[in-house]
Order: sequence, then C-alpha cells, then structure tokens
Amino acid sequence: MLVVNKASDDPFVLSVSKTRFIFITLANAVRRFIVQKQKTSNTTLHSINFFSSGLHRVINKLKPDIVNLHWICGEMLAIQDVKKIKAPIVWTMHDMWAFCGSEHYGEEGHDVRFEEGYTPLNRPDNHTGLDIDSWTYSRKCKHWSKLRINIVAPSRWLHQCVSRSKLLSNQDVKTISNCIDHRVFKPLDKRASRNMLNLPVDKKLILFGAFNSTSDPRKGVHVLRDALKSLVKSDVELVVYGASHGDIEGQTGIKTHYLGVLHDEFTLAAAYSAADVFVAPSLQDNLPNTLVESLACGTRCIAFDIGGMRDLIPNDKFGQLVSRINSEDLTEAISQELSVQYSPSIVASLSAGLRDEKLIVKSYLEIYKKAITDYTD
Repeated sequence: MLVVNKASDDPFVLSVSKTRFIFITLANAVRRFIVQKQKTSNTTLHSINFFSSGLHRVINKLKPDIVNLHWICGEMLAIQDVKKIKAPIVWTMHDMWAFCGSEHYGEEGHDVRFEEGYTPLNRPDNHTGLDIDSWTYSRKCKHWSKLRINIVAPSRWLHQCVSRSKLLSNQDVKTISNCIDHRVFKPLDKRASRNMLNLPVDKKLILFGAFNSTSDPRKGVHVLRDALKSLVKSDVELVVYGASHGDIEGQTGIKTHYLGVLHDEFTLAAAYSAADVFVAPSLQDNLPNTLVESLACGTRCIAFDIGGMRDLIPNDKFGQLVSRINSEDLTEAISQELSVQYSPSIVASLSAGLRDEKLIVKSYLEIYKKAITDYTD
C-alpha cells in the first residue's frame, strides 16, 4: 500500500518522500483556493488533481504487477498522470469523483451532468463563477479516453452510477463489497463497553459518528438534530464519535456524550457494542464503513434509503431504512428501533453473511487476472 502520510509501522505500507509530501500538502492548499472560484450549492468535497506530484514515477519504480487505486485525491495523483502508470489498473471507487467533475458526489437533481457530460447548457442556474467541475471533467476526458480501467464498485448503487456515466460507461465494472476485520469488529459485552467509555449503563444509547460528523452537511447531522427534538427523552441519550464537542444537547434536550476522534479500532468496536442503535442520517453516501462496522458488532442501524444503504440494510433484521428524507420519519424510526429486542450475535452473523471474505477475495483475483490479460493483449 502506497500512501501520502503513513500512520502505522506496518512494513507493507509505504509512504512518499518528505519532499513529495510537502509538495502534495502545498498543492492541496492551492486546490482549496482554486475551487473557491466556483460558487456552487454542492457542499461536498471538490478535487481537481491538477498538480503533478510525480507519484506515477514512484509507482513505476516499484514495478507492480497490478495497481489497485482507491482514493487518489487531495492532489495525490494528477489526472494526467494516471495514464502514465505502467501497469494494469483496477480502481475501487469510494465515491463518484472518477466520473464526475471536481465534485465527489453529484448534486441532487443534477445527475444529467455526469450522464451527458459537463456543458454550459446543463450547468445549474445557481452555480456561478468558474465552472471548475466542467474544467476538471474535460481533463479526465482528455487523458482517460483511451485508458483501460477495471472498476470495482462497493455498492450496487455506485455500479449503476458508473454505468450511467458518459465518461466511464464503456469500462468494465463489477460490484464487490468492502470487508472488515471481524476479529476486531465483533459483539462485545454491552455493560463492559459502556463502563470502558464512561457511558451510562441504564440508558438507551443512540450512536452517531463519522469523520467530520458534526460539520459535514452531507452527513445529515442537522436532520438528526431535528429528529431528536421530537423524541421522547426520558431514558434516551446520544453518543457521538468523530467530534469532541458540539451544541446538540442544547438544541435537543438530549444528554450527549462526545467521544472525540477514536484512533483505534478496538475502542471503536466498543462504541458500537455500547449502543442500542446506530443512526446514519447521511444524505449522500456510497457504502459507509460505519454501518458495516456497527452491524459487525451486532448493533442494528437506521439510515435513509439512499446510495448503497440498501446493500447494508436489506431487510428489517438489520435495522430500518427510512424512505423519505425528513426528521419526522427519522424520529419515528428511532423510536421504533429503541423498542426492538434483538440478539447482537445474530445481527453480526447475518451481516458477516453479506460479506463473505472468501468470495470477495475470489472476485478480486478474477478482476486482477482479467486486468493483466487485457493489459498484455
């Protein structure tokens, strides 16, 4: 694994040189300045991948048999440098960026842009300034038009998006679920988990968490906040990880425990095990690992029926999918879920059954072999 910033002592994880790290960091700062020249109602992350970090040369020096791209943004790998990789490419996509403009998720109601191509005619009326999305998209078309990519979509929803896209619909795409370490993410004793995290043992606990959990509008914390205002609060408390403070308690009247950023998976597994239900009110998402981890720990989940959520909550044995995105329906789902009696071990077993690791490995091996064969033809 090649990363920009190595955070472990794993010998199989390689990091870029200090000089290249500084370049990527500075380029990312310039990227933030450039994307501000586009005024858009789409609040998701925007990446241009314009500045060449030379990472393709690092990859080629390693002489890999195959390159499996995951998340390459933050100016890690320039659009024009992807085609310079001298190895077959498999790309596991974790959002929509590869076939959109600079945005990582298309804006609701404006799918026509990634489906038809980015033109002045289909630019939303409320987008002004430079059309950074169109500029980024045209660079992808220029440099990737003859590139052969084998795409892995972790959810059926993302698979469908790739197939509808003008840029990548001619590429091979296969749906393969993400998998996690079930030796770590497994049901733990609820009382022990609560004691370890200094949480009450006699309350119903709702868990909410994500990276930038309270500051990213796409994570839906504002919808959750409104839903909690209407919830019967007598024996219910909220637990939030990914943030160390916030104003949810003052606005909802529900006592809130902030766990901050959890840096190790064992503490994260304890947080899931401590909860009675995990709520993921995301308004846009592919296949969030938070739900995968929660279910693996035996804690049922609530989510809006968007993106790849249906792959994770296929029926009511796993929790609830809320069909309409509004706080009233979310309140009702939370109230219902808190009254459900269930076995964490059964939930964990059912969830693991959806992600058969042997089948996932077999599927990846098939794609790798195909990519190598296509590359040598």
